[in-house]
Amino acid sequence: MLKCGLYEMDTTPALGMEMPGHFILRNAKSFLEKLYCHASYFDNGEERAVIISNDSITIPEYIVEIVRKELAEQLDMKPECILLCATHTHCGGPLETWGEFVHFNKIYADFVAKRFIDCAVMAAIEARDVIIGYSKGYEDKIAYYRDFVMSDGSFRTNPGMEDPGKRPFGEIDKEVGVLRIDNLDGTPYGALINYACHCDCVGGWSFSSDYPGEMKKLLRKVYGYDFIPVFINGFSGNINHCDYFTAFNQYPEHYKRMGRMLAADVIRTREYSEPFEGDIKISGKDFKMAIPTREPSAELLKWADEILSLPDPKSDIVSYFYALQTKDFQAAGVKMIDAIVQIIQIGDLAIYGMPGEIFVEFGLDLKEHSPIKYNMHANLANGCIGYVLIRELFQPGIYEARLCTSSKMTPDAGYMMVDKLLELAEEL
Repeated sequence: MLKCGLYEMDTTPALGMEMPGHFILRNAKSFLEKLYCHASYFDNGEERAVIISNDSITIPEYIVEIVRKELAEQLDMKPECILLCATHTHCGGPLETWGEFVHFNKIYADFVAKRFIDCAVMAAIEARDVIIGYSKGYEDKIAYYRDFVMSDGSFRTNPGMEDPGKRPFGEIDKEVGVLRIDNLDGTPYGALINYACHCDCVGGWSFSSDYPGEMKKLLRKVYGYDFIPVFINGFSGNINHCDYFTAFNQYPEHYKRMGRMLAADVIRTREYSEPFEGDIKISGKDFKMAIPTREPSAELLKWADEILSLPDPKSDIVSYFYALQTKDFQAAGVKMIDAIVQIIQIGDLAIYGMPGEIFVEFGLDLKEHSPIKYNMHANLANGCIGYVLIRELFQPGIYEARLCTSSKMTPDAGYMMVDKLLELAEEL
């Protein structure tokens, strides 16, 4: 019989701490919602798996190393069966350094790491016999492809409303994946929920869990306070909440509307899930691969020199940031960056993890070619190597393609990681 335990713990930073995600230094002044980590623990009597999701912009490798090592020892399990992922809220705590706009805070990072460990241990303590099943829903009204081809053939990210002839370069992933987790008497216990959309709907100076937090709140109103929803944000590096055709997103507290709509999808999807039958396999594999960074072109270096030679280069703080980044990458040369790719299998479900802001196309590719029946993909799993683009969108005007610490990998990076994940899946 499969056992599962679910637990949540508060990871809210202190007021005054910096918030990442924007081109401005933001010290939090208030709270819209508390931030949480949610842990799920699965045990079939032979193998165990842990998935932890946290309300943060990322989970640095520093935390990943501490948590996976400690949990493997405390719970007597394999590190490759432990997956950590971030919801990617842009109103979370300082877990990264990005130019002058946010600075990694080790005190907060140590607090979060300890919370992750405690949350997973408590999930293991709470483990009970469960029935699980999977179902796939559909949502196409809250997520939008954010990289466009304009009517003149140029490319642009988040282009606004001014060009009616523009078209999105690709498509969103409309799937809402729900792993239903019930007690043996059929009462709801929790769920793993997978949907792909950038988590940057709030802004401002207040800590916020963004649309996933509102979704979880609504689910608990339906299923009870003891219901634990674990949200796994899918590959959404080029997917966000902004509608540049009808301006549907221009609404006060739009993130709450998104959360309510997604909660409705989860409820509907969960209700027609089919239970997994027979012995439920638990297994996991990971692989640490070295991927090269890019180098700045001669044209980009010329532009950076021009920006930095201006009388007041900081007058355009964004250009100043990218110019400094360009010079840093020139000085560093090509580096090999370690990236952990991971797959965890729970019965008929595979959860694929990649450490970055992964473009949606890679998730769709995994779902198409996976040898396992049901599939989720976890964005920002076990660290972050920055944006991972498809080759076609390394174009002027595409935000995610601008060379910097959050967009540094070779155009082959995503393809290398997907190939390795599918290889690991075949081995399982």
